[in-house]
Amino acid sequence: MTKEEILFDPKSRAGLAKRVLVSDSPDGFRPASGKVGQRILALLSTGPKYPAEMARSLGAYYQTVHYHMARLEKAGLITRVRSQNIRGGEANLYALASDGYAVEFQVKGEPMPTLKSAGRSKALGRFFEEFFEGGVFDGWVVVGSPMQHGEGGTQARDGHYAVQLGFALGQFVDLPSKFPVKLDVDLRAEKLLASNLIVVGGPRNNVVAEELNPSLPIRFSKGGFWNAIVDDGGKSYGSELDCIVEKVRNPWDHSKTCVIAAGLTGAGTKAAIIGITNFAETLFQKYRSGDYAALLRGVDKDGDGKVDSVDLLKQL
Repeated sequence: MTKEEILFDPKSRAGLAKRVLVSDSPDGFRPASGKVGQRILALLSTGPKYPAEMARSLGAYYQTVHYHMARLEKAGLITRVRSQNIRGGEANLYALASDGYAVEFQVKGEPMPTLKSAGRSKALGRFFEEFFEGGVFDGWVVVGSPMQHGEGGTQARDGHYAVQLGFALGQFVDLPSKFPVKLDVDLRAEKLLASNLIVVGGPRNNVVAEELNPSLPIRFSKGGFWNAIVDDGGKSYGSELDCIVEKVRNPWDHSKTCVIAAGLTGAGTKAAIIGITNFAETLFQKYRSGDYAALLRGVDKDGDGKVDSVDLLKQL
């Protein structure tokens, strides 16, 4: 059975779709399998044509072209759009019946809730799936307060890196009706810790990151005012570009999820965000569900003095 379906290219940024004839068997498309049939379809893809002008373009006999066009028309691949009398004879103008044709196997498809999300990284969507409830963002993005706060009286200067994360996650959900970003001090004051949380920045600048730190497989060391990251084996990492990307159960409510993207410095936090947004397919390639931890190091590949890539040092 042949039917028409919409074909959407998930890699297309233009969001264009094509109407395609689909069948569960290739038998109905046999007229298109020969060289002449293929050449006729390719020529008609540029616009409607008369058989005589196609014969001239293809350098073929009119009778040959007419024969193959009759088969293509019977198969439903081309259609007559107009007939007119030319020098006492009827001339038919032909066009493609659809934008293409395909054979569809009887397999289970994959969910595609919105065209927006179809073009995005599947790995990124899978990693943050708990935050996408029915196409609506469910949770809070937590950034450090720019005012002096916390035990060290620090002022966070890395909250703006969450903008990049917002661009990436915004492809999966509609615009939130409530502002989804909270300062760390406000989240605590409003008693919202028992929520899905995306924590941006480390314990130097973000008090929520400090409270979450003991629950992380790879965590920040408090010694020297949080100047190192310690992996599950006790090894320390102290580069200013070292950072973590982790996902764990929320310690304040185990039914919720916490994701943290944080570095030893602001540049390290930037590297963590770059890792999530620009290298999700590599970073989360094997992730399916549950807890996750990665230790990364920011890299300046183009030599302009700014982090633009990451190296994966360890993954749990």
